[in-house]
Amino acid sequence: MQRVSEKDKIEYTVSLVSDFAKKHSLSTTQAFNYLDRFNAIDFINQHYNITHTLPYKEILDDLALYCKNRGGNL
Repeated sequence: MQRVSEKDKIEYTVSLVSDFAKKHSLSTTQAFNYLDRFNAIDFINQHYNITHTLPYKEILDDLALYCKNRGGNL
């Protein structure tokens, strides 16, 4: 199995945060803070090997649900 670089994880996370922000009409800072508050950033980092293989739209929807299940309200 090939080792994942931190650069790849960071680029993927930045891309997700940016698209999450657009989808929910937030600034990127607001999106990052929201995702971080409900531990979605940690989830992305811990499960990168799986999440980056799934359809992108599905991941964005799943992140919203993940946060909602932890008290988020988007």
